[in-house]
Amino acid sequence: MKLSRRSFLAQSTAGIVAGLGVPTFASNTVPEISEAVSGKQQVQGRLKLAVSTYSYWGFRERKDSIESCILKAADMGIEGVDVLHRQMESEDNSYLQKLKRLAYENGVALVCLCIHQGWVNPDKEYRQRMVDHTIRCIRLAYKMGIPALRLNSGTWGTSGSFDNLMKARGIEKPIEGYTDNDAFGWVEDAIYKCLPVAEECGVTLALENHWGIAGTPEGMLRIKKNVRSNWLKFLVDTGNFLEEPYDKLAQVLPEAIFISAKTYNGGGTWYTLDLDYDRIIKQIYDVGFRGYLTLEFEGKENPDTAVPASIKMLKGYIDKYYTDYIAR
Repeated sequence: MKLSRRSFLAQSTAGIVAGLGVPTFASNTVPEISEAVSGKQQVQGRLKLAVSTYSYWGFRERKDSIESCILKAADMGIEGVDVLHRQMESEDNSYLQKLKRLAYENGVALVCLCIHQGWVNPDKEYRQRMVDHTIRCIRLAYKMGIPALRLNSGTWGTSGSFDNLMKARGIEKPIEGYTDNDAFGWVEDAIYKCLPVAEECGVTLALENHWGIAGTPEGMLRIKKNVRSNWLKFLVDTGNFLEEPYDKLAQVLPEAIFISAKTYNGGGTWYTLDLDYDRIIKQIYDVGFRGYLTLEFEGKENPDTAVPASIKMLKGYIDKYYTDYIAR
């Protein structure tokens, strides 16, 4: 029987993972992507607020610890912390368990592990290293009790620097001799290799609109449709659609498992968006989302004042729309 590329990849990946001693799964297939929900929906429950540790780290000389970010979240009375992998001091299990215990003691959930990787590269060995890195981080998230892992598709790198990429509004040309179709194939194949471990660990892969081929709704939805797994969802960043953000958010919010809300108090480093969070929170409400919305502060103001102010602003709009819950 002739196997399709997808069937071959699924079976090959299962064999590889089985060789590593990880249980494999017969099928990751799911129904077609749900259509966008139209009209106001009755939402039972409430959107939960979190803060990204990146908000206290970002592009500044100051580098706050994950522990201090957990305590600040608890002081603000919010439910979660989104952990930036590069901000972690160690990958030792003792450190991971210390963070998990500190969060639990302070009534805060660790809700996402944001890692950096990219598969838009013609070098097969490089892509495999990025797969290995992602699988290692899935296991880190599992040990910390974190149920979601941020994925990047990656970029071509032809811009030369992130500054140049931002000047080009996140758009760049492929490497000579290749096309975006090659890039989509590389990314989808890499995600397939990560899925068995993600499912075994109960860690959802959250693909972010973080520039590159996944920087548009069309790109995100193409990857989701081709991969066809409930263990791949979206991390929707409100600040990464630079033009017509509300129309683009409407396309991807129905597939979101995690949402990042950008604010720019004091002005942004590369750009500043004047986002209408009244409108955005209503969009989130209308699709029936009641998971975590994390603040990702990216402005120049001191985060000790800007983060609480941004949390207060977001909470006000959440309270405006999420009224159908008991505990207030």
